Amino acid sequence: MENIEIQATARTPHIAFIPAEGKFILEGESYPEDTKKFYDAPLSHVYQYLEQPTAPETKFVFCLKYFNSSSAKVLMDLFVAVEEAAIAGHTMIVEWHHAEDDDNMQELGEEFSEELQTAKFALVTF
Repeated sequence: MENIEIQATARTPHIAFIPAEGKFILEGESYPEDTKKFYDAPLSHVYQYLEQPTAPETKFVFCLKYFNSSSAKVLMDLFVAVEEAAIAGHTMIVEWHHAEDDDNMQELGEEFSEELQTAKFALVTF
């Protein structure tokens, strides 16, 4: 499986997926004009990987400053897939990074964490 690297723009986040290392990074702002078009290709690889992870553990690092409601739906779907992989016995770690003074992003992270029972979740401040 290939690595994925998509550079951030003013409206889209940086995406990095390194399957051999079990690492997925999403950082920046996410309000693409066409959310489905932006996320479909890279996340299809992530979903394929989650069916049978190759690394001993997989870490998802989210460091978002802002995202819109259609991006939130994409994130929720991803969290569901991560939880399913964890339930299947794979070690899944989610880190939700937010600025110390960004109460909104902290609350959103807490809400997403409620969807995860088996996957490990950590709020990380910077």
